[in-house]
Amino acid sequence: MSLLARPYAKVSAVIFAVLVIYLLLQAHRPPLHEKNAEHDPPLSSLQDASRAHPGTAASRPAGDPPSAPLNDNGPTGLKHTAVGLVEDMLPTSTASVLVSPQPPHSHGPQLHVVIAHYSEEPFYMRRWIDSLRSIPHVKELGAKIIIYTKNSGTNLATLKETTAADEVIQLPNVGREGGTYLHHVLSVYDDPPAFTMFTQAVIQKGQYLTGEVEDDKVATLKDWLYERLSTKFGNDTGFMSLDRKHDVCYCGHCTDMGQDDFYPLWPQIYAMLENMVCQELEGHVLSFNGHFIVSRKRVLARPRRIYEYLKELVDAREDNWIHSEPEPSWFEKDKGKSMPSNPKFGHTLERLWHVIFNCSNPAQLVDCDVRGMKAEGPGGCTCKDVQEAFVPALGADTRI
Repeated sequence: MSLLARPYAKVSAVIFAVLVIYLLLQAHRPPLHEKNAEHDPPLSSLQDASRAHPGTAASRPAGDPPSAPLNDNGPTGLKHTAVGLVEDMLPTSTASVLVSPQPPHSHGPQLHVVIAHYSEEPFYMRRWIDSLRSIPHVKELGAKIIIYTKNSGTNLATLKETTAADEVIQLPNVGREGGTYLHHVLSVYDDPPAFTMFTQAVIQKGQYLTGEVEDDKVATLKDWLYERLSTKFGNDTGFMSLDRKHDVCYCGHCTDMGQDDFYPLWPQIYAMLENMVCQELEGHVLSFNGHFIVSRKRVLARPRRIYEYLKELVDAREDNWIHSEPEPSWFEKDKGKSMPSNPKFGHTLERLWHVIFNCSNPAQLVDCDVRGMKAEGPGGCTCKDVQEAFVPALGADTRI
């Protein structure tokens, strides 16, 4: 019996020795949080890494918009922002704090007024800007006036002071007003305001002219446009045209005021946006002159790469194929030769905003004149956004 017990005694001694060694090692081991600190890079190191990471937001020159993902459905490890890089490298619980979403554009004015300027008189711009600011809902939202000028001879400080604008920004003279609008969309795409009003510096047919009214009212908003903005522009506005007239374009045969077809690439752009070919007799509402309001929701409904591609087309260099698209014989005489400062595609883009912001189906629009949509009035051929339920803080009253 004693002979059989000896092997077990030896085994027990070995186990005991191993246990003692293990406990001694654990006693000298740093706590878990210190161990993680030794092996996990500090946040500052991750931020440095993100700055050096090609394609991240932090590595771009100031003012350049972030580049679009190559594929929205690509590998989950592919990140194009500094925050995304940090999210990949930090523990999940920490990353969730860093990237937790904030209320959409909850700070500052909720209405950006984006004005495309070239040589328009600042004094008369100030007239309609003041008129706009006096509208109750505009006051409620708060308006940020941003003027983009493509005139290299403009004195930016004088323009800013005379118009009482919040920002005045110089851009190269390419792409007409459409290129200006797309530049702004891309510059704020990560956090656009609740609404953006896009307009040229002179609101065609929307301002009083000399001789129509007394001098102190010249260049203010006409009554029909003031009424439209006062009564029809609300928190549920998705897209609202600010033009005096509207028309229906039949895909494949878009005409302009009785002229022959001259909207190059209209069907192709529609197909790119909607992933379907439009039918020859399928009607789409369009407006003119590039004056409209669009909601944050509709801006973000299109991926960034769509706006980038459209901007490439409208800002294209003179040797680009876009300037050689077929056109009716009268077009060049009426509009001028297609060139970067006056691209033919810019006129097409002017008539595409309803489609870009998903407000071209006549059945979905409200406040349109169904007899041709050409009458002045408070309507505006508007699309409404579905209002989402408000999620209150704990203990707050629930409201919609």
